[in-house]
Amino acid sequence: MKNILITGTNSYSRNSLSSWLTRYPDDYSIDTISLRDNAWKAKDFSYYDVVFHVAGIAHVSSDPNMEEEYYRVNRDLTIETAEKAKRDGAEQFIFMTVL
Repeated sequence: MKNILITGTNSYSRNSLSSWLTRYPDDYSIDTISLRDNAWKAKDFSYYDVVFHVAGIAHVSSDPNMEEEYYRVNRDLTIETAEKAKRDGAEQFIFMTVL
């Protein structure tokens, strides 16, 4: 059985992936985690074979004031999550983005 952690608790991608994986309960165990606050940093990722990162801002705003937030979430948070997965010993990190 593969233990999978999916980021982006309320995302469309998380919901779709979870729905598909739950069809194979003998093959996959799924947990989800929100990255909206810093509580996720205390979670031990070493339990997971796969960290599937889909948390992010999916729709680009034309508001130039949103640009910094967009990059903070979609670039910086992704890097931070990947580094934690590696440090904790997760076997695989998958990053999926929607443009």
